[in-house]
Amino acid sequence: MNSRISSYFFFILLLAASVGAIIIFLPFLTPVVLGAAASVIVYPVYRKWCGLLGKGNLRENLAAMLTVLVVIVVILVPVFFLMGRIYSEIQTLYIVLTDESGRGEVIGRLNDFSQSISDSLFGIFPAYSFDSLNITEYLKTGLVWLFTNLDTIFTGLIKVGIYVFVFLLSMYYFMRDGARIKRKFISWSPLLDKHDEYITATLKRAVLSVFGGTIVVSVIQGILTGLGFWLFGIPAPAVWGSVAAVAAFIPGLGTSLVIVPGILYLLIMGSYTYALGLALWGVVAVGLIDNFLGPHLVNRGIHIHPFLILISVLGGLTTFGPVGFILGPLILAFLFALLEIYRTSFSGHGEEGL
Repeated sequence: MNSRISSYFFFILLLAASVGAIIIFLPFLTPVVLGAAASVIVYPVYRKWCGLLGKGNLRENLAAMLTVLVVIVVILVPVFFLMGRIYSEIQTLYIVLTDESGRGEVIGRLNDFSQSISDSLFGIFPAYSFDSLNITEYLKTGLVWLFTNLDTIFTGLIKVGIYVFVFLLSMYYFMRDGARIKRKFISWSPLLDKHDEYITATLKRAVLSVFGGTIVVSVIQGILTGLGFWLFGIPAPAVWGSVAAVAAFIPGLGTSLVIVPGILYLLIMGSYTYALGLALWGVVAVGLIDNFLGPHLVNRGIHIHPFLILISVLGGLTTFGPVGFILGPLILAFLFALLEIYRTSFSGHGEEGL
């Protein structure tokens, strides 16, 4: 009886300590999880540095530090420049659409375009007048909302700085001590070691699939869309490139949600050659990335239906906030790993696959 009471008391204390630890780490959950995911992506770079630095007690520390510096220079610095560019472009769009002459020019262009479409169809469909429907007011409302939220983000620079610092520190330690953390996890887990290995490998593949595959493809498509908008003279290319990067996650539609309106804008402005050029750019430069590079990167990861991954991303964002982009697919991958372990170890179907 005393042994049973002691065991119950131990697990109560363990549960209480675990809940306390979660409460302590919860404010920094986003940068820590992102740092862990990023360490998986850049781990080959870290190993490369370890090989170049040879042997020594400080090799792993220096390799991790150099890898963090690479991430800062290659990723974080351009991201901050892009955020500044987006902020500036949104301000410019806001000024243009709140100016009476700017709104009048937009409505006039829309009316002229509607009339040209009607004339080309021999007047079968009468031209629509946009004077009664002030479409710029809707655009203005959207920009006001976006501008207000961006202003909130940019005024919280101290919080952003702390998150970036925790993210870099997490990535540093996960790279340097990742193998030791994995061994600790295996030693604590009551599961068989081969099952623990299978779970950790599945989670790693999930990170490579979502973080290193889907995000990389969407970022490349966003960059190419923004570059195309800049080449063909569409205002605010950084803003629309960023929107295209987000739209790239929507299966079937993707960046066409941004490129098609861009083509329509050029048609309305009378730039028919540029509209044709942007259409070709969207098909060749952006579309080929989605059709060829995307499957190559994503197929390196987990073999879960893309629809389930999309739902896990959306559900994760809804439940956990920004970090849910990674947590959602990781939880889904963890579930599928447990189901595979059950199939091979408890349901009598053998152990193929583990």
